[in-house]
Amino acid sequence: MTLNKPKKIVSLLIITLFIGLTVFATVVLANQGSIKVDASVVNVRTGPGLSYDIMTQVTGGEKVTMLSEENEWYKVRLSNDQIGWIASWLIENTEVSAATNKIGVVTGEEVNIRSESNINADILGKVTNGTELTVLFQQEGWTQVQYYGQVAWISSDLIEISEAVTETTTVAVAEEDSATIQTVTTRSSGTNIRNGPSIEGSVVETAGKGESFNYLSTDGDWYQVELTDGQTGYVANWVVDLSADQTPAPTASVTSLAEATIVIDAGHGGNDPGALANTFHEKEVTLSTAKLVANRLRDAGANVILTRSDDEFLSLDERTVISNQSNADVFISLHYDSTEIANEVSGTTTYYYHDKDIPLAETISANFQQNGILPNNDFRFGDFYVTRENTQPAILIELGYLNNDVDQLTVNSSDYQTSVAEIIYQSLNQYFIP
Repeated sequence: MTLNKPKKIVSLLIITLFIGLTVFATVVLANQGSIKVDASVVNVRTGPGLSYDIMTQVTGGEKVTMLSEENEWYKVRLSNDQIGWIASWLIENTEVSAATNKIGVVTGEEVNIRSESNINADILGKVTNGTELTVLFQQEGWTQVQYYGQVAWISSDLIEISEAVTETTTVAVAEEDSATIQTVTTRSSGTNIRNGPSIEGSVVETAGKGESFNYLSTDGDWYQVELTDGQTGYVANWVVDLSADQTPAPTASVTSLAEATIVIDAGHGGNDPGALANTFHEKEVTLSTAKLVANRLRDAGANVILTRSDDEFLSLDERTVISNQSNADVFISLHYDSTEIANEVSGTTTYYYHDKDIPLAETISANFQQNGILPNNDFRFGDFYVTRENTQPAILIELGYLNNDVDQLTVNSSDYQTSVAEIIYQSLNQYFIP
């Protein structure tokens, strides 16, 4: 019997350990919080950061289970048992953009943007007085912002925060008097009308920008509307405008860069290399420049569409179709030039085709004249397909000459291309001021 005693002790220890682990697990489960989403739509990402892909979305009123927290991100379990990450600062807000978040205006003359919230962190870049940045979060004297597509930090003393007017706020005010709503008007092309009041509903019709429908009722964040064929459908309240009579609601006018849709066209691509420098082709530098421009404009909250995001061939017609179908507020085609005689010309030139494009061309050219690294050759008329066949405000910019010795050494650098991005941002910021 004494020989069996150690076995009993081991068994007792195993049982005790099992009970202890069970109690611990119960405590952990009890501490898992339930988060209610108050915003209209919040993105769920595959990891704890804005650089991770969006795996799905959760809508207002939906509850998710919080499993853990890491770097201001919540790891959550969704109702379908998917596991993802939600930014903690977005639980009572919508996805990061200047249309739905706070905008910060830099107040210092030349301010460092840092990788972390301390003065010893790496400097990612510098911004000047008046620069607008999307604000993500604030803590202990530092403000987290979006900067060229990444998360960065700026001293809170050097940025002034203002609330952006949100689409959901505007709609919420209108809903208080929903009895008077008669017309619902879409703000952009490609607006989905669904068979139920949820993003999970099937799309029964896709509406264009400025289309109006008779209002029937409100269901949460969705409006039930009557379609042209007599059917009914649902449209999200954050993508439409309302009218209290049968007159179509006016489409929201763009009064700031944060409200704009910008198409950035990287010239050439694929089997069309464009002009040749000593060590690179035009298609390479147009793409790298376009991506920097897109990131800078997205930091300011603009909806940016790239005609190409990799080394692919696109016809000139395809590029204009992208602009026209998206009802872009501005189309900008980026190129680097070349001449028959080397070193004959240097610098930047801005081209327009239609008279309506002159104000945009003039504004951009003036900023290249004032802040450009290379000489500026002003703005002028140019007969290019992507501007001639574009129904939207459109310009084409030649950003340097690849058979000019000085230009080709200058343009294939991040410093030059970043300066181009900043000039285009500042120009559009001025252009959209009413």
